[in-house]
Amino acid sequence: MISFDALPGNRSLKASLRRALAGRIPQTVLLSGDDTRGLETLSTVLAAGILCEADGPRPCGACLSCRKVQDGVHPDLTLIDEGEDELKVDLARRIKAENAIIPNDGARRVTIIRHAHNMNAAAQNALLKELEEPPHFAFFVLTSEKPDALLQTVRSRCTRFALEPPEEAAVSDDEATRLLAPYLTAVAGKREGSMMLAALGMEKTPRRTLIGVMGVMQAALRDAIFLAKGLREPPLQPGLSKQAEALAAALTPERLLAFYDFTGELVGRISRNAASAAVTCALTSDVYRICFQ
Repeated sequence: MISFDALPGNRSLKASLRRALAGRIPQTVLLSGDDTRGLETLSTVLAAGILCEADGPRPCGACLSCRKVQDGVHPDLTLIDEGEDELKVDLARRIKAENAIIPNDGARRVTIIRHAHNMNAAAQNALLKELEEPPHFAFFVLTSEKPDALLQTVRSRCTRFALEPPEEAAVSDDEATRLLAPYLTAVAGKREGSMMLAALGMEKTPRRTLIGVMGVMQAALRDAIFLAKGLREPPLQPGLSKQAEALAAALTPERLLAFYDFTGELVGRISRNAASAAVTCALTSDVYRICFQ
């Protein structure tokens, strides 16, 4: 039965996606990480959740739609998986043409693009408008092992979720909230000194765990972006709701989106063994510049 349980670990990530499916799922999602098989599994499960017909938690795994996704025969699910082959502009045009057609079985249509970084620049540019303003029934799930290879204009149009590396130490929502609450509060208050103190409090966090913490921060920033745009949806990180509200009041959606994108970049730096001091500096001076200068 198709379920998030098919993906080992990644507890915080799966909880965030479940909450999104229960509320307002973004129409364009970018899943990133080093685990290709994990990305394949997660993209399929997420697509099933978007298409699921159940009234309760999604994907239910039991409805006709979920079973069709599991069997690979759902007429409203398009899978683009060309491996390492270059994805060219004709692909983008085909996707746009397919999404101009209303769904067959239900109210939604999902397109999965695996290894999205293999889209050449022309293909990415051709798809930009579709990602930014898709038809109300169209949803995109992009996966990438190299998200930084995607154009910034593409990344900025996606809500990003990162897989935890296989060896990552688990981080609970409570632990992530304890580390992030003072930091995000300081950012919202435009207090650079307090930002540095809170960032210093994360320095001894194991690198792999810190990546998970950054993933929770991205979810909280996504909540703040929705609030700043006047969209009242169930939060992905309820424990950081007050901080998300404060950020939404203090920053424009554009600044919040830049902060969100920078957090994704910071995950890449941490993955490449960035020194603790460099991470602290990034969480202080770089974030302050992005948000307030």
